[in-house]
Amino acid sequence: MAQPIFAEPPAGAVPMDFDPFGMDFRSDPSRFHAMLFAASPGFITMEGVPSAFVASYAQVTRVLRDFKAFSSLKPKRMPGMQRVDFFNGLPVMNYSDPPDHTRRRKVVNPAFTPVRVARIEQEASTHADQLIEGVLARGIFEAMDELAKPLSINALLGSFMEIPVEQRHIFLNYIKTLPLLDRLQIDDPKPAAYLAAWEEGRRFCREQQELARRGKCSNLIGVIANSAEDGAIDDDEMMAMMIVLLIGGFSTVAGAIGVALMNLARTPGVAARIVAEPELADRHLEESLRLDPPVSLVMRFAAADTEVGGTTIPQGMPVYALIATACHDPAVFPDPYRFDVDRPNVKDHIAFGFGMHTCIGNAITRMIVPMVLRKVAARMPSLHIPDDGAIAWDTGTPRARHLKALTLAL
Repeated sequence: MAQPIFAEPPAGAVPMDFDPFGMDFRSDPSRFHAMLFAASPGFITMEGVPSAFVASYAQVTRVLRDFKAFSSLKPKRMPGMQRVDFFNGLPVMNYSDPPDHTRRRKVVNPAFTPVRVARIEQEASTHADQLIEGVLARGIFEAMDELAKPLSINALLGSFMEIPVEQRHIFLNYIKTLPLLDRLQIDDPKPAAYLAAWEEGRRFCREQQELARRGKCSNLIGVIANSAEDGAIDDDEMMAMMIVLLIGGFSTVAGAIGVALMNLARTPGVAARIVAEPELADRHLEESLRLDPPVSLVMRFAAADTEVGGTTIPQGMPVYALIATACHDPAVFPDPYRFDVDRPNVKDHIAFGFGMHTCIGNAITRMIVPMVLRKVAARMPSLHIPDDGAIAWDTGTPRARHLKALTLAL
């Protein structure tokens, strides 16, 4: 099958030797920042496809703001896209423009009513108390496995999606198959384990929608099905919506708890300040997200020849918007690698994205994580990272970087 033809860089532009999906960048992004800021906008070749990247805060927000010039729609059969096709080729909010994006976002809006959000907060608070109580007696614990991940799973799959405990494995199994995509070449078939996990989720969504039509489904699938204008959503599209919300929520909440606790343990005096000034927990979260955003980059595709930073990005070219890099732009965040809860513009980061594609579940993260910080600061005032403590990062997917392991001591 013939490969699609993509735009070439402007005359005289020399592609850089940089791979935004490469393991070197995933493992230690900060060592690339200075080079990326100096070259942005720059040109690279990704799996044979001429591409562009933007790294500075001004340029990244410029690209993400203008959906008419920089579309979220993925070109067909573009090399590399199979590695991030977490939704089995279906159009989702992440990869759509208005009016389709508006329709899909409208369908999921009922999931975030004040009543639902308040219930999630209360249940997460109770669960956090239980988890904290469980680790207090031991003196040392693995923060991701014993606090961040179980709290996130219970909040997202339980309180938010209202999936029964005995059926949560359906979605967790699917998430476990996503790193398999990272090894695919453009013509490779989808991994059998991935397709089997998708089909199991699709069947579950079909069953729940059938119950919803009879008024017997009160979980998130029922909420979304009932909000659809025609009263029905295709089983595959429903599964895709669940995965969008789960991936965006689970990894973000768990990752945000992890980095917030890491910075609490690393920064003497902050725990005492949070106890004295509970609202400081919100700023602590924002600064933690700025330093270690849950998503490293997003992609856009130039819909027309468009100038960014004095350079023309030609129509049809893929554009890698380096969100996490932009959060370290010294022109916006002086001394960008220093953790500073008193940073005047602490909330100006773009860790949740920017523009209409801002993460729809950011309110849940901003609700749960400060609550956890306040509880931990009060009950673990001497929290620290032991000398032999483990800090490990999960780099198993191309555009995300999360804490995998974090040993903390009381």
